[in-house]
Amino acid sequence: MGRSVVVLALTIGSAFAGTRAQSPAPAPSTRTNTIFVTATAGSGAPVVDLAADDFTIKEDGKVRDVLRAELAHVPMQIVIIVDDNGTGIFRAGLVSFVQLLRGRAEIALSSVVGQTHRLVDFTTQTDKVIGAIIGLTARPGTPDGGQLLEGIFQAAKDLEKREAARPVIVAVTVGGEEHSTLPAHHVLDQLARSGSTLYVITVASAALRTMRPIDKPALLLEENLNLSEVLGEGPKQSGGSREVIVAAPGITQGLQRIAAELKTQYAVAYTRADKGRATEKLNVTVKRNGVTLRAPSKVPGR
Repeated sequence: MGRSVVVLALTIGSAFAGTRAQSPAPAPSTRTNTIFVTATAGSGAPVVDLAADDFTIKEDGKVRDVLRAELAHVPMQIVIIVDDNGTGIFRAGLVSFVQLLRGRAEIALSSVVGQTHRLVDFTTQTDKVIGAIIGLTARPGTPDGGQLLEGIFQAAKDLEKREAARPVIVAVTVGGEEHSTLPAHHVLDQLARSGSTLYVITVASAALRTMRPIDKPALLLEENLNLSEVLGEGPKQSGGSREVIVAAPGITQGLQRIAAELKTQYAVAYTRADKGRATEKLNVTVKRNGVTLRAPSKVPGR
């Protein structure tokens, strides 16, 4: 009898083993991603009643499922980079910008004085940030330019390290020669890895920064081309914007527009491929006529 029990047990075990071998593999887990998108009407006014069905998202040409689309309430992590050549020209606009985003973001403030220096680390204490901005009065400048490119790169690295859920970089500059040797593609790749949205405001006035004689034309040309590419392509690829202002009164209006945009962005969640090579190309469109979108064109958070 004992042997019969053993044989029966082995037979049952073999049957179960065969069943396990023939069972389908578990379904692969689904990865998701969330991007932040700006939707405006022809007048420039925000469109605030879109739903998931209004969006189409493609990665490398392949349509992905849009899971959710809603006005973003995720707190922002914002790095403001001030490159004003010691003029203090951005103070009023930046104070207004910070006030409009009170309670919605952690904000860090940096200033370009040759190199980029952090003045205030990430904080929700709006008054602390405003106090530091007010302190950016007339002071020794950097007439030959600085390292704004390095500042943008470092801000993106800081945001990636913090695993910021909704990272934003706002760079305000009076232009000038660039002295960072960082290649543009390094900075753009870091922006994509961090998922940061880049906004740039440039005041086009030679009177704000008098250039020194250029003693290494070839080197400075390459560095300036890198900066120009980042300031142009960075906002496009990240879903931000770049505005060139010709008169100081337009600074406050430009920064207020950025704040208003950030307050009415959509958080759009969609599915990603479970595995395979990392993708770069992202295409986000909207089905509703008369609506313009600004969205990342590279997949954030590789």
